[in-house]
Amino acid sequence: MAPADITIREAAPGESAIILHHRRSMFRDMGEGTVEQLDRMVEVATPWLARALADGSYHHWLALDSSGRVAGGGGVLLCPWPANPKDPCTERAVILNVYTEPEFRKLGIARQIMRTILAWVKERGLRAVNLHASEEGRHLYEKLGFEATNEMRLRFGPP
Repeated sequence: MAPADITIREAAPGESAIILHHRRSMFRDMGEGTVEQLDRMVEVATPWLARALADGSYHHWLALDSSGRVAGGGGVLLCPWPANPKDPCTERAVILNVYTEPEFRKLGIARQIMRTILAWVKERGLRAVNLHASEEGRHLYEKLGFEATNEMRLRFGPP
């Protein structure tokens, strides 16, 4: 269970640096990308994130301890999407950037962040949400009811 002194609040557009720190740290911790690739990712993502936070296509929540220190965070990207027979919604939600700082792990903070995001997505009337799970996060997501899907991917060579 998360400590009682952790609060979750929506991130402000001016807090993109912490979101990008978490995104970079998430990939680093998974062993994805060189230092140079991670630096380039942050450079390219910075203007996108500022626009997405400002226009509401991306929402992010931060978990803070009693001193105001950021313990973790997570967000959701809203994308236009055509309705299908089982889901009449024309918007899709994708959870991104779920990250807990190492010193705050195993306290239930990621679960608290995820519950906040899932409640927000449900309030919007969306009927599903997707995410890509790291090996470390998979157990949490399964406990929250996520199931593996038949998604496939084709990667093209480097740009």
